[in-house]
Amino acid sequence: MVRFYTSNIYKYLQAKLLFEAYGLPLLYFKRSTAEYDEDYSLGTRELLRRAIEQVRHIVGRASLFFVEDTSLRIEALSSKDEDFPGLAVKDWFARVTFAEVNRQLPRSLRLRGATIKSDIALHVPGLQEPVYFHGETVGTISHSPPRFRKNPLYPWLTPKTFNGWFVPNGAERRLGEMSIEEAMEFDFRARALSALIERLEEYSAMLNAPQDCYSIHERIVDPQQQPFLFPPTGEAFIVVGRTCAGKTTFGNVASLQGRTVIEASSVVRSLRQPKDQHLSPFQFADQLLSTKGRDIVARRIVDLYNLGPDSSFIITGFRTIEELEVLRAHCPQVRVVLIDAAQRTRFARFLHRGRDRARKTPPSIEEFRRLDREQESFGLLRVAEDFADIRVTNEGTLERFGVQVSKVLANPSRPQARGVSTDLHPPGGLKVHRLYRCLVVLAQSGRSMTNAEIADAAGGTIDPDAPRYAGRTMTPNNVNKILKNAVELAVRSETITGETAYQISDIGRAFIRLLEELSRKPRTQV
Repeated sequence: MVRFYTSNIYKYLQAKLLFEAYGLPLLYFKRSTAEYDEDYSLGTRELLRRAIEQVRHIVGRASLFFVEDTSLRIEALSSKDEDFPGLAVKDWFARVTFAEVNRQLPRSLRLRGATIKSDIALHVPGLQEPVYFHGETVGTISHSPPRFRKNPLYPWLTPKTFNGWFVPNGAERRLGEMSIEEAMEFDFRARALSALIERLEEYSAMLNAPQDCYSIHERIVDPQQQPFLFPPTGEAFIVVGRTCAGKTTFGNVASLQGRTVIEASSVVRSLRQPKDQHLSPFQFADQLLSTKGRDIVARRIVDLYNLGPDSSFIITGFRTIEELEVLRAHCPQVRVVLIDAAQRTRFARFLHRGRDRARKTPPSIEEFRRLDREQESFGLLRVAEDFADIRVTNEGTLERFGVQVSKVLANPSRPQARGVSTDLHPPGGLKVHRLYRCLVVLAQSGRSMTNAEIADAAGGTIDPDAPRYAGRTMTPNNVNKILKNAVELAVRSETITGETAYQISDIGRAFIRLLEELSRKPRTQV
């Protein structure tokens, strides 16, 4: 397990967000006294080396941990050999105002240059010297003070630090007012952290071990170590939804609350080999599920994180029904949260994401629809509401969605928030579930059937020992519409006479299994 030794909680939260995007856990570690001696005259490397030595005496030589220091160079106030304010940026910023600094700087933008630097020292057990990583961002100091609000989900994006004064080269706005996607491209600390994470992945590859090779299941508590910032809650969630619905933001809100967040896409990336680099993310995921099993990602997560009935976690981004089966089997307490938003809303977010990533051409609606179709082809998204315990409609602002997520996390049994519902399933259960009835007919027949044959069988008794189905009788046209809307669950074909016919797929069988399992075992109380 990797530990970040810092007194700055916002630094930790930023690092935790980036680590979890790569599927790596990160612990917060802080002493109750001063973090470590900070003698700025020593220079960056020597200061970090001494910090590592001091921390190592506390946590032991067998611990994998890192420390970070930030420095700043304002060109107009620095000399050739010395940065100003340098490593003392935290103390300097606390005692100056924007107006005071602005009066000292030239009016010409090209003479208002500044460079923010992040330096990290990593202690690796067995190595005598730390391993160093550096990230920096060059830009200019704005002519006017910041007039934007702090990001409620990512508190390091704020007007109350130098990020509120600083415009990176190549950007049109201050670092503090950027979206999280844009900020991750320009942020100096994110660059240093990314270099650190890449090195950890190299170590993992050399050891021929998975990316979580730093994790341990039994934690030895140091008497001087502060406990986790937020205690575990015992709650477990699987968050599903279409592209740009809000899954990642849900995970980010949970992460900022100290929850363990696991991104399924990060686990998929961890399984990618150099020989797979020519494949698109969708092509690789499709190949992985076809060769390793449609539940491979869920099985991997259960093993890596040792998940069980008492585990607390949030998993985002599952795409198959089989993944839900695996998690329900190991963690019956888990709740499924469906994040929903209209296509036009999601596409607007998709366009914004494209602008943040500085694409030369904006993404098209057809590109967006193709992404939807690719994700739906894995099977879960078309029928996610059948398995959801909580549904969140994310059509408002980021702040409103943050409130919705916080309400769900705080009280999943009764999340009192507009746009959040828990009463999702009809009282009749499987007897009135028309898709289930059609698929059971196909499963029990073991052959391809026409719409008329399915309608006739689904309206009567399928099994001599089963009760007669309730609900309205289905017509062949009803059957066709139902199965066309769940194309992954039943394969469509034509008979020799030209009639439409369907045969159940493996995904359809998984749908039946999970629905019947949920009907036998009461869902988590919501």
